[in-house]
Amino acid sequence: MKILFVYTDIDVKGGARSYHFGLGVLSSVLKNAGHATGLHYMFDKWDPDGFSAHVEMFGPDILAYTSDSSQARYTAKLIKQMKDKGILQIAGGTHASLYPEFLKDTDGLDAICVGEGEKPLLDMVTALHKKEDYSGIAGLWVKAKDGSIKQNPQSQFTHDLDAIPFGDREMFNYQQVVASDYDRATVMMSRGCPYKCNYCGSPAMGGLQEGKYVRFRSVENGIAEIKEIVSRYKIKSIFFADDVFTIDRKFVKEFCEAYKHEVDLPFEVTTRVESANYETFKNLIDAGCTRVAMGVESGSQELRRKSLNRKMTNKKIIQAFADAKKAGLKTKSYNIVGFPYETRKMHEETILLNRELNPDSLVCYIFNPYPGTALFDISIKEGFLSPDFLNDDFISRTDTPLNMPLFSRREILECYRSFAYNVYKTRSLKKALIYKVYYSRFGEPLIRLLDIVKKPIQRLAMGS
Repeated sequence: MKILFVYTDIDVKGGARSYHFGLGVLSSVLKNAGHATGLHYMFDKWDPDGFSAHVEMFGPDILAYTSDSSQARYTAKLIKQMKDKGILQIAGGTHASLYPEFLKDTDGLDAICVGEGEKPLLDMVTALHKKEDYSGIAGLWVKAKDGSIKQNPQSQFTHDLDAIPFGDREMFNYQQVVASDYDRATVMMSRGCPYKCNYCGSPAMGGLQEGKYVRFRSVENGIAEIKEIVSRYKIKSIFFADDVFTIDRKFVKEFCEAYKHEVDLPFEVTTRVESANYETFKNLIDAGCTRVAMGVESGSQELRRKSLNRKMTNKKIIQAFADAKKAGLKTKSYNIVGFPYETRKMHEETILLNRELNPDSLVCYIFNPYPGTALFDISIKEGFLSPDFLNDDFISRTDTPLNMPLFSRREILECYRSFAYNVYKTRSLKKALIYKVYYSRFGEPLIRLLDIVKKPIQRLAMGS
């Protein structure tokens, strides 16, 4: 069987390409079973004609799409474009999993995979190859010719991550991906997150299947993949894209010891303030870690507790950043503006907290509600969100879909654009001005125009 995976990254800020871990693994699983796979990666610009040409050239039996909610409208258009071509079409990923109505709403879509897809997709392809019925496979919702939908029981989470093959990075032209991201490779050592933040899709994904949601690969398995990546591509550093790298401190200690002796490349991780301490940070830096990123999200303890389900205090956040710096690590803070019930005053608390943290770099996002999350339901219930917010005019990274009486859309956009400048202006005017340009309406075209100096500018803004 021939399977063409389809993945869009339209309107990506900064021009960095991405490697999709899920598709990489699915491709390896299918190739190991004797099937042929390919990828149509629609990066940055909408190009339906290029997609049609690729499909005609590849001649797939199956088109397999993935997307999050911000990209779902592009996926739906591509599916409708192919509906009369006689090719079976299936969708997976967070949007299809958390908003299974996508199957009913999307003309031309034959099935969706809800949750992790290694077993359901392989079972489906195997059945089709044998010309057998696939409509009863666990983990799939299947649309019949009359439009009715069969909802099958869920499959279980894969318990042993070491049993999953390494992802197919070649399918992504991985050296090009690496080159667009400071010559940095991305690796994941785990799946799942134990925390229950109300804005995040991870808790909802964790409730879709039976079995343990938070799982780690063995140290040996992870190191083996890293060594394979380093041997095949020109890599200068590693970014571990796990939700919370330091959940298991024993694992961190064992991993750092092995990494130091067997890989010895600079690396970065993301963690959570409750799950790390000075000793953990020391283990990381001794193994070659250069920077740790932690989510602040909001400087308002009230908003974090009541709306976000993040129970940490500002004191705990301050201590975690201080411990990381004491250990010798650079720090990065993640922040979000435009939450339901947020006010301008609460956002100013986020600015003040970041000033006290003084991270080497920071990121500010505009809140976007994901179907299946508590804040999505609240946004609909309170009338903050229109059900058709994912329209063609909406770009998730530069706009807010919410209309709130206490924090207007105009104010949210102003806060987003000026956040980093307001954090850094009292300590480093140069850094503040660079961020001001980067987050301005003109930042994106200017960065693209000055591509030759993009990396130095971004490195300075990131604290490198």
